[in-house]
Amino acid sequence: MRLFERDELERRADRARAMMQEHQLDALLVTGDFSAGMNYYYLSGHLPRDYQLNYSRPHVMVLPLEGEPFLWIYGINVDNARAQSWVTDILTYDPPFAGEGLATEMRARGLGSARIGVELGLDQRMFIPLLEYRSLEQGLPEATFVDAAPVIWRLRTIKSSAEVAYIREADRINGLALTGGFAQLKRGDSEVDAARLIGARLIEEGAVRPPYGQILVVSHEKSRALGHTSRMLGPLAEYSLESGDLLFVDSGSVIGGYWGEFNRMAIVGEPSTRQQQHHRNIVAIVERSIAEALKPGTSYRQVIESMVGYYRELGYAEEQFSNYLGPPYMHLCHGIGLASSEPPFVRHDREDLLEPGMVVSCEAYLRDEDMTYGSESDVLITADGAEVLSGSDPGLYVIDG
Repeated sequence: MRLFERDELERRADRARAMMQEHQLDALLVTGDFSAGMNYYYLSGHLPRDYQLNYSRPHVMVLPLEGEPFLWIYGINVDNARAQSWVTDILTYDPPFAGEGLATEMRARGLGSARIGVELGLDQRMFIPLLEYRSLEQGLPEATFVDAAPVIWRLRTIKSSAEVAYIREADRINGLALTGGFAQLKRGDSEVDAARLIGARLIEEGAVRPPYGQILVVSHEKSRALGHTSRMLGPLAEYSLESGDLLFVDSGSVIGGYWGEFNRMAIVGEPSTRQQQHHRNIVAIVERSIAEALKPGTSYRQVIESMVGYYRELGYAEEQFSNYLGPPYMHLCHGIGLASSEPPFVRHDREDLLEPGMVVSCEAYLRDEDMTYGSESDVLITADGAEVLSGSDPGLYVIDG
């Protein structure tokens, strides 16, 4: 089964080569394993395994500036690679992976003294053992290995319509799972119960890959007990939901390797006027940011300044948004795609511009009475604004109290 058409993958390679030329790279080397390996999948079209996170058996793609690319993969996966990838030159190895063998193949293809871009920098991971990477370097003593993160993120930041379609479907599933999970919860249930119910609904609604890596649950009781300090950290707790308690859930699903993720909130019983107003306000801040600030050509700094203006208009004190304006600079938006959080990060200390094709998750938060209110939506930056992919936040979901 091919998850992307050949012409889509060839366009990615063409874009990559144009950027490689700009960065004076003779070749781009990306890696993966049975957990997928985002850059390897992105350029090759080969998803090594779609249902099990198994951090072993490296897969490699080498894209030269000139000439044909090749794959260097674990032999058991060769038929799968031929069915999915646009690359026809596929070489196999018997485990364990050896960097020296890969070096031999690269020398045979005229890359012995090449300037080679590899996954060294911002938010990058190389899916081969460190010692075997050193073996690869030693096997190419005349080559130069440099960071390819600027090229990789430039490629992945601008999404195609095919990528957006996967994100849109993942968002649809996550929305149904959150609504369905909230409907099954009841007073007295715990955070563990919430994670279990929402995880089950993610699967029932169509998520194939295990969704458990993206279910963050914070109950009012936990937030109150920990004084906000660890609301996103640590294991799930057995704090139970009582009448009047708020519940925050940030979850997501993966379709075709692409994430859809966003948070929603619920309350046990009817919300107080204060609770209802705070939640309405944080939803309004996100919605106004999307409608008024997330436009192509707008700098990240300008987006943040617009957003904090909405806090001020609603009468909130500087402490509610000061973390957006100074170090360590909280982002309003993070990118979403092959990872649930990836560049771009829309922060006040960046002058980068929003561009059509970016997909970002827009999220904002508000702290009050031992609980943090949050709202989040995934959006596509278009030629004239932003399109919401995840659906708008419907407001506090009421759990039977």
